[in-house]
Amino acid sequence: MIRDYLRQIYRNALPLLYARSQFKLFLKAGLGDIELRMLALASATDYFSNFVRAIPIRAPFGKSIVVIAPHQDDEAIGCGGALALQASSGNAPSIVVLQDGADGCEELGFTRQGMMEMRNEESRRAAAVIAASPVFLNHPVLADDGAQIAELAEVLIERKADAVFIPFALDGHRDHRTANYILAGALRKISWNVRVFGYEVWGMCIPNVVLIIDDVIETKTEMLRCFTFANSALDYVNSTLGLNMFHSRMLGAGTCRYAERFFELPREEYIELAGRIRAAEPSAPANGR
Repeated sequence: MIRDYLRQIYRNALPLLYARSQFKLFLKAGLGDIELRMLALASATDYFSNFVRAIPIRAPFGKSIVVIAPHQDDEAIGCGGALALQASSGNAPSIVVLQDGADGCEELGFTRQGMMEMRNEESRRAAAVIAASPVFLNHPVLADDGAQIAELAEVLIERKADAVFIPFALDGHRDHRTANYILAGALRKISWNVRVFGYEVWGMCIPNVVLIIDDVIETKTEMLRCFTFANSALDYVNSTLGLNMFHSRMLGAGTCRYAERFFELPREEYIELAGRIRAAEPSAPANGR
């Protein structure tokens, strides 16, 4: 009995230790040597899954989690399953949408205000599926300046956040990376540890944790369907569910059908990561969606 128990501890602990040591090795060696574009390409092609072994996690992820969405719909695409599981655990999640989502409004026949309100309403409907209510900061352009950093820090402090979900720092969309720089600045203004989970929207993350979402896949699907505007351009429902189905392979045959993957870091290491990526960022105007 004791031998079997020790063997079980070893099987459970080894992947955890392996995953943690490998992503720390990546932070120390990889970012200093690889140009940002090549690093993002390696992430998008799932290259790092050969070196970082993802470990299963379960909800709740903290007593007070904040999901940061650069645009309306990112929250459902990247971590709708995590949101639903957090809500069902009895620890209500908070959702913060940074940008107004109204870029290109004139070409589509909207005023900026009208398009923002339309997209915010879709995000409200999606959040209502899990009895949540988003906060909209409605920035026309995202920038890691003092005002936007202070505003997000105020949200994190008010909610006493102990876990934050945000698009993966190497995501291909510039706004998604800028959101990470804003978050890193906000986290410098708080003193307690926060778990930061990078979620997938426009590319793969470097997965060191994986979440089974079979029990809430219908809830996530309902949330995704609320974004009529986004789905009229791209089918986020089927593409997202297909990605989540593809990720089930990480846990072995028969373990699950759908999974979300994240790159988790504690606060100080996340700040270091965001800072290194920010330093490698080419100068270019931000783009919205």
